Amino acid sequence: MNKFNLTFNSSILIGLILLSACNSSNKSVKVENSDMHTSETSLDWAGSYFGILPCADCEGIATELTIDSNKNYTLINSYLGKETSVADTIKGTFSWQNGSIIHLEGIDKNERSPLFKVEENQLRYLDKDGNEVEGELAQHYILPKTGNLDVEDKKWHLVELNGKKVTGTDKTHYLIFNSKDRRASTKAGCNIINYQYRITYSNRLELTKGISTMMSCPDSIEDEYINVLNMVDNLSVGDKKLTLNKARMAPLAVFELVE
Repeated sequence: MNKFNLTFNSSILIGLILLSACNSSNKSVKVENSDMHTSETSLDWAGSYFGILPCADCEGIATELTIDSNKNYTLINSYLGKETSVADTIKGTFSWQNGSIIHLEGIDKNERSPLFKVEENQLRYLDKDGNEVEGELAQHYILPKTGNLDVEDKKWHLVELNGKKVTGTDKTHYLIFNSKDRRASTKAGCNIINYQYRITYSNRLELTKGISTMMSCPDSIEDEYINVLNMVDNLSVGDKKLTLNKARMAPLAVFELVE
């Protein structure tokens, strides 16, 4: 083999090696890109979110946004501090942008931003251009996810009220947080008492009394229990126990998990 053929064959061999390396590199890039994680694919984002957004001419905008896996949404805005109650409800569908931002369809961009960034257990309200709000008010544009899986859809037996032991069974003295309709059903004697509830930041609790039965209950702690429910603003859970609390005071009501 002459020198020319040897050089030529060597050049071909080197070229094939380089081409193979490039193809391998391209395949690696493609695999890496296809395995990228986004908020849409990696987070448990379906659910309800609630927060108080800043308002130019009111005390704040109580904002609740519910989104589901079928890309439907319900947005409820209540304007606080107005002489008359002002609220609006918008329902529609949403779309994803770049895997991390949802766009609420049907909202006029000139009136309000339709954009929310999906983060771990919270939504961040973006401006009309899709930018995060910065500065001192930045944290006020975050809507935490509502609910607490450790508390909801379980039956809790009331065992202590205002530091005193409660006599009764889990059929006569109980509390259930029903996550589907956000209704707290409870009993401390003979009446079933219903509340609408909202849990935010996993432990902040809001209760709004609804319809209840009105039977007379002799030797009942029901009135004392209702007073407690009207006071509580947070809860704690652990070791199969649930407590309802007011600020950092001692627990007002103690429950045990019914298994």
